[in-house]
Amino acid sequence: MTDNSIQASNGKATLLLGAINMDLIVETERLARAGETFVCDRLYTSGGGKAGNQSVAAARFAGESGGAVKMIGRIGDDGFGNELRQFMTEQGVDMGSVTTDADIETGVAIIFIDPTGENFVHAIYGGNGKCGDQESAIAIGELDDAGVLLVQQEIPLDCSFAAMQVARDRGVPVVLDPAPAIPAEDVPNEFYGSADILTPNTWEAEALSGVEVKDQRSAERAAARIRGTHGCSCVIVTMAEQGVYVDSDDLSGHLPPFEVDAVATVAAGDAFAGVLGRALCEGNELERAIRLAMAAGALCVSRPGTQSAMPYREEVFALADS
Repeated sequence: MTDNSIQASNGKATLLLGAINMDLIVETERLARAGETFVCDRLYTSGGGKAGNQSVAAARFAGESGGAVKMIGRIGDDGFGNELRQFMTEQGVDMGSVTTDADIETGVAIIFIDPTGENFVHAIYGGNGKCGDQESAIAIGELDDAGVLLVQQEIPLDCSFAAMQVARDRGVPVVLDPAPAIPAEDVPNEFYGSADILTPNTWEAEALSGVEVKDQRSAERAAARIRGTHGCSCVIVTMAEQGVYVDSDDLSGHLPPFEVDAVATVAAGDAFAGVLGRALCEGNELERAIRLAMAAGALCVSRPGTQSAMPYREEVFALADS
């Protein structure tokens, strides 16, 4: 597949199917030991979930450029769910296809962030774990108006897989963020082969390839093995402060990072994926879309929060073109 064949159509919707959480974020010097009570520095909340974060990233990047950003998922009929629906709507995300379920709680992630910005996440999936035939049917019904479909691995894979297969059949590009990492042997090969673009970080690339990713050379080996094994058209390995490595038919090699001071890394991959999908939806070629996505990820790590940390369009272009 060439770069141009991966492009989506300008004016079409950016469609996201996946998890929406409320994140409880704790800043701490270290994690408590077993049996120990450790006093932390700060607690704050932010909307989260990989698809939720990516939808806000896409919507803030879209701005007034045209084309909707539509979220599909499931939340509980509770305070967290109501707060998430209101906040994400205010950011420009179309939440009309998000189900409110009175029988389950909204998903929650408890995130501990240490002084280096590294994060440790404990998740309660709640409504996200109940996504199934209803959500995949909604996604399939939206595909005719979609320029790209973004999926992840926080909801049941069967739900995402059903939508991915139909998207592929209809020529709608699929961007899969294979997070959280799942051992490759636990996932049917056809799942990854139904994606056009895979965006693993170093841990996820290792899970998919068996190659420990620690530098450009190992990222190159991992990306080639993922493409060869799973059959997707493009693999983009995100390596934080080392930039990204791309392996596709017409674009292969390392793209250097943007220099920023990291505050929290927890939502960097979501900023990257959301802006990548939206940039493709606006007709950008793959390399330009990746650079815009890298700029978004860099800006995101320079500030606290998850959904609240997502940068706006003007910021992304300013850094990408600097």
